[in-house]
Amino acid sequence: MKKRYLTILSVMAAVTMVSCQDDFLDKQPLDKLSEEAVFNSAALCESYVNALYNVLPDPFQEGNIGTISDEGFFRYGGSSTRYIADGSMTPSNVMYEEEGGQAHNTRTTTLNIWNRAYEWIYRMNYLLNYINENGTEMDDESRDRLVGEVYFLRAWAYYNLIQRYAGVPIITKTYGLDDEYNAKRDNFDDCVDFILKDLESAEKLLPEKENCVLGRINKDIVLALRCRVTMLAASPLFNDPENPTGSIFRGQYDFNGKWERAYKAAKAIVERADVDGAYSLDDTYDGFWKDVNSPELIWAKYFISNADPDVNSTKKAQLYYSVVYFNGWTSFNPTQAMMLDYEMTNGKKIFEPDSGYDPDHPFENRDPRFYYSCAAPFSKYCNTDNEGYHENELLLYLLYENTTIDDFAAGKTEPAWTSRGTHLWHATNTMGLELNKWYIPEKPITESEVGNVLYPWFRLGEMYLNLAECAYMLGYEDECRTYINKVRQRADVMMPEVTETGEALWDRVVNERRIELAFEFIRYFDLRRWKTAEFYENIPFAGMRTMILKNGAQADTVYRVVRPYDESRNNTCYYWTNSKERQDYITANGKDIECVITYKWLGKEYKVDYGDCCLTVSPTQKYFPKNGDVYPNYLMPIPANEMAKANGTLVQNPGY
Repeated sequence: MKKRYLTILSVMAAVTMVSCQDDFLDKQPLDKLSEEAVFNSAALCESYVNALYNVLPDPFQEGNIGTISDEGFFRYGGSSTRYIADGSMTPSNVMYEEEGGQAHNTRTTTLNIWNRAYEWIYRMNYLLNYINENGTEMDDESRDRLVGEVYFLRAWAYYNLIQRYAGVPIITKTYGLDDEYNAKRDNFDDCVDFILKDLESAEKLLPEKENCVLGRINKDIVLALRCRVTMLAASPLFNDPENPTGSIFRGQYDFNGKWERAYKAAKAIVERADVDGAYSLDDTYDGFWKDVNSPELIWAKYFISNADPDVNSTKKAQLYYSVVYFNGWTSFNPTQAMMLDYEMTNGKKIFEPDSGYDPDHPFENRDPRFYYSCAAPFSKYCNTDNEGYHENELLLYLLYENTTIDDFAAGKTEPAWTSRGTHLWHATNTMGLELNKWYIPEKPITESEVGNVLYPWFRLGEMYLNLAECAYMLGYEDECRTYINKVRQRADVMMPEVTETGEALWDRVVNERRIELAFEFIRYFDLRRWKTAEFYENIPFAGMRTMILKNGAQADTVYRVVRPYDESRNNTCYYWTNSKERQDYITANGKDIECVITYKWLGKEYKVDYGDCCLTVSPTQKYFPKNGDVYPNYLMPIPANEMAKANGTLVQNPGY
């Protein structure tokens, strides 16, 4: 057998979940190690497997998926998110700059993952093939655990691929330098079956949770991924009665069979909590991102502060957080469409009769998760810096001295920002709300380091809602309501219980996922698997402004926010009369996007008005394109360079 060598870097790109390892570099003064040395040593093989955990980067990055969905906006996203959000994505512009494309090299790396995923799958196949063919001198426990982790990670890689592209080439061999790469895309159902088979192999080999190091794969994590995979396969995008024949783009239609499979998978991980007591909802909504020992966490990526760049530390805080500003940098601004869907504390949306919504105090009496997730004008925030821990007021408002409402009604124009609008540093292209979720004020934050301690890949709150969705689809409405209400009854949330039935109950399922899983980078894929992105992602990128008009002792606070539509206003501005600020529509890619949107909620229709909002925060507006009869952006395009490598054997996704 020809001996191969593995570079030190490929072996030592370890993740932080391992607290200590043999320092074999001191024992092996070579720049390369033979595959025999690596795969026959538990310590070296573990280091090799550690690197494989990085197959999918955590979403704590500038151009994250949330800013491509209807959740948020990234004002620096010209080469990373905006071209996707505005519907101009192509096989060429999703390629990274280093590949000859237009996409920023270090942003949106969790969306265009084709090349990255297959590079890591190659490494996974290499280990599996070597050990299966040659055996190993490792002890049985180490071998089983590490091989089980690799089976899981390969399933994780393929799940993320089919979530984005539908059917993809199933590759299990290790290609050599002289091999011809001519893989074809496999049918979607075959890909799902392959993933489930890998998960079955992993489950047999992996330890139980209680026997596993924090952060490493265990049997429960397999259950959680099986839940996601089977839900994806059962969802309308891939289980479509209008296209019942299986293909590379979707599975063979089987509503009951696939939802029953998904229901059983969701039940299995939920019972680890409700029956075995292995997990429970955290008492606080922010516990699952602040506490490494949160009882809600099923699988997380853990970070070390002040760490070397080769391990799991997160950098450039100012590019993600909005609450703490560094020279005006910010990455993620929640949209008005997102704010709209936070219920009032009585369980009603702001446009419902008797909701109690006060347009003069738009942030009052909202679902407590709003305040955990979003930072609004005048709210307090704390932070730790070189001067210690202190509390501040969020200055997300513009102050106008010697000004009245009548002055604006008479035609006075708004300046871009004022010295008091400290947190609206660039008021013309920020959303006016800030991101609070993931922020840990007790942790020091600088321009080079962020204080995150973990990112939750899987948590119990999501699994409860997964089970609720599966139960709804199979007609188990009592069970659906039970699990929605478990989430709503978290100790520091305590929202009114859901009682609806039928289609109204489905509205509750959708909205509860929207709110509970806000900014967890799930919404983008939910809208696609439900085939509802054509509605939600044609709602404008809309920001808000808070303005204080001060004239002597009198001060009026005026809000430009999304509002329940008022027919009596006759399309005039809500905050002062005779204003030309309000818009009936905006144009994106040559198409008119309406600013008065009709929402269906709990069996009724309501009009919602975005016309007063700031609609020019982005040079290009939100748009979900249609190409003939196809909405291409339901799937990612396979990058043009990958199509070229395949020598014509790959089929591109529809609409591209």
